[in-house]
Amino acid sequence: MAGLWLASAAGAAPPPLDRGPTDRIEVESHDDVLALSWSDTEERLQGSIRPAVPREGEPLHLNLHVGSFEGEPFQGPVIVTLREEGATHGQTVTVKRGPQDWQTTFTPEHEGPYLLDVSFRTTRHKALHAAVQVKPSRLPLKLGWAVLGLGCLVVLGYTVRGLLKGERAEERALPSSEGGEPVLPVDTSSAPASGTPAAAESPTPGADAPPGGEPPESAPKTSEGEPPA
Repeated sequence: MAGLWLASAAGAAPPPLDRGPTDRIEVESHDDVLALSWSDTEERLQGSIRPAVPREGEPLHLNLHVGSFEGEPFQGPVIVTLREEGATHGQTVTVKRGPQDWQTTFTPEHEGPYLLDVSFRTTRHKALHAAVQVKPSRLPLKLGWAVLGLGCLVVLGYTVRGLLKGERAEERALPSSEGGEPVLPVDTSSAPASGTPAAAESPTPGADAPPGGEPPESAPKTSEGEPPA
């Protein structure tokens, strides 16, 4: 009877809770960020990935904070790796603590599932992992480079065209006088030939009169009927 009771009690006991692997970082979407959280009996990790929708070819801004439940605050470096799921290597950086947190930036090269590995050492080595899904880029990478190259060619073409138009305008411009009126060509047909002396100016009346107002000497008078000598 006692054995039957023990057997029934064991069958009625709830199964153990599946707490999942202790190295998995929980990822939850909040507004414009992905919130990261993990903890064990010794440390706690919190952080965020911005933007909330990671995309191929666009930077991911990672912010982490590691706290200790007991003892001195954790100050050491954190090694972070972003790799495609199934790959053994990826983008790895060693991040030193800033004024408050550990911050770095990654740029996923392809779309698909990724793993974010976070490792650090306190009383023992901790290696944690977070699953991140990377979406396709809004603009295909090749198409983006093509559009950028076309834009550069258009700008270069307009620049060369402007320079050529400016040079042609300078060549067509005629010189002008100081008053702003155009210089007329000189008619050489009516001008006196070189070597021909210019006409003498007529003397001014009275210019040869002697000074003092004395009348000029006149011819001697002759008597009437006598011919002049």
